[in-house]
Amino acid sequence: MGYSQEGVRSQIRLAVPEDLPQILAVERLCFDKQWQESEFRPALRDIFFVYEEDQVLGFIIACCCEIAKKGVIMRVAVHPEAQGRGIASQLMQKALNILRERKVTCVELDVEITKTDVKRLYEKFGFKTLKVVNIDSDYENDAFYIMKLRFV
Repeated sequence: MGYSQEGVRSQIRLAVPEDLPQILAVERLCFDKQWQESEFRPALRDIFFVYEEDQVLGFIIACCCEIAKKGVIMRVAVHPEAQGRGIASQLMQKALNILRERKVTCVELDVEITKTDVKRLYEKFGFKTLKVVNIDSDYENDAFYIMKLRFV
């Protein structure tokens, strides 16, 4: 366990069903296209960590296809009031370490094209842009990058 900037105990731990109300609250604050509780419940079986101080401030969901030796980062979110403190980086590092331990050879994710700061975070971890996908050419917000990290 570590300490946050305010001296409050912080930890990254596996998510449990009791975390879902707080996870959904963070989800609502961070995403226009939100997952519902029914989408989060099955993810509890995957690599699903929360960053917690006195409440859940962020989460990451990753899955691992051990047959294909591939990992996918499904969702990363940090409460807007807690952004800029390195929480997303800590969550990414934790998930990537677990994926490495599970012997995956690569990890993929997507990020909205408008979220340049988030893209830079992923690049910091070694992710490279594979392609840009545009679902609806009339709306820039429907475009996203597919990014990949290869473990050597």
